[in-house]
Amino acid sequence: ALDEIEKYISNDINELKIDPYVSDPNISKISSKIVSIANHLQKKQDQDLEVFGEVMLVCEKLSDGFTDDRITQKTEDEKINYVAYSINKAMDNLSVSVEEVIKVLGEYENNDYTSSVNVSLFRGGQFKQLLKGINKLQEGITTRVLQSYKIGLTMEHQADILQNEVNQLSESTSKQAAAIEQTAAAIEEITQSINTNTESTVNMLDSGKILQDSAKKSISLATGTTEAMNNIDQSTQDVYNAITVISQIAFQTNILSLNAAVEAATAGEAGKGFAVVAQEVRNLANRSADAARTIEGLMDELKTQTEAGKLSSEAMDSEFNLLNQHLEETMSSLDQIVSASREQKDSISQINMSIQHIDAATQSNAHATQRVNDIAIQTHNVANTLADSNKDVNFEGKSATETPDEIIKSLFSKEKLF
Repeated sequence: ALDEIEKYISNDINELKIDPYVSDPNISKISSKIVSIANHLQKKQDQDLEVFGEVMLVCEKLSDGFTDDRITQKTEDEKINYVAYSINKAMDNLSVSVEEVIKVLGEYENNDYTSSVNVSLFRGGQFKQLLKGINKLQEGITTRVLQSYKIGLTMEHQADILQNEVNQLSESTSKQAAAIEQTAAAIEEITQSINTNTESTVNMLDSGKILQDSAKKSISLATGTTEAMNNIDQSTQDVYNAITVISQIAFQTNILSLNAAVEAATAGEAGKGFAVVAQEVRNLANRSADAARTIEGLMDELKTQTEAGKLSSEAMDSEFNLLNQHLEETMSSLDQIVSASREQKDSISQINMSIQHIDAATQSNAHATQRVNDIAIQTHNVANTLADSNKDVNFEGKSATETPDEIIKSLFSKEKLF
């Protein structure tokens, strides 16, 4: 029996089989005591095995991820019972912490980051670090979500402002483009008018040159006319002088014929023929005198007309000189006008090119504004999506979130929002 007990204690056998009956009455008490001890050992061993079996089952299920099993069996060995209690306590703490973690993670999955796990279940170790890590994760997620929420609100607010500004810019650009098109059309009309005026001025300048040439020719002709009138006046004076001589000769001839008549009368009958001749000479002298007086009168009239013609020719020459002077001044003015018109033409051409460049730049700005508007719309949609994605998320500090203006203001302050 003692050998069996030794083997049982040494775990060489799993069951004690001791016959309680002995033939020797001297050792019956010893045998009974041994049997009692063996039964007690068997009972205790059975209890221990039940506890160890549950310990093994709990540990195996724990290794598989289950924390709902507990050690329910008891043994007479208090040390083993304490081990079972400690394992159950650890399983309770693990179960509570795991359930709490599952609950919190489920809330996180539903976008609720307001809860944290209780880290006081463990005094230290990796499990406590794990729970602290989950809480740090909650804090980090809350910080990031709060940051994202504030950024979303700010972006949404700024995107609204940007879109409004872009709309105003687009409207202003459209008005500017329309105004530039009208200005370009007006500049084109002005350019055509300036070109027409320049051509007309050049034609006037050409006509003025022709007129100036004609005036110079007229001055030359007027000068020639004046010289001719002077020559006529001189010839008239010469004729007038010759007529005076003829008148004097006629007068003297008349005197001589009168003297001849007197002498013929004195001669009597012999002088009658000579008297007739003297009378005829006298008649011719009178007629010559009359003709001379007539010619003298005509020459006086001719001289008067010649003087008048000379004065008119001189006046015409003076007027032509004055006209030529005015024409020269007019030609100078026309030259200045042509130069100014050409400068205006060049200037308006440069203005037209500048307007075209401005129009091209405005059109480019309009396209760029449209692209910016598209980007603003996309930004607004992204901001709305970002803001809406965080509106259903619960986290600490959400209700105390600043307004977009306060957020923007704080961005430029020394203190940061997040």
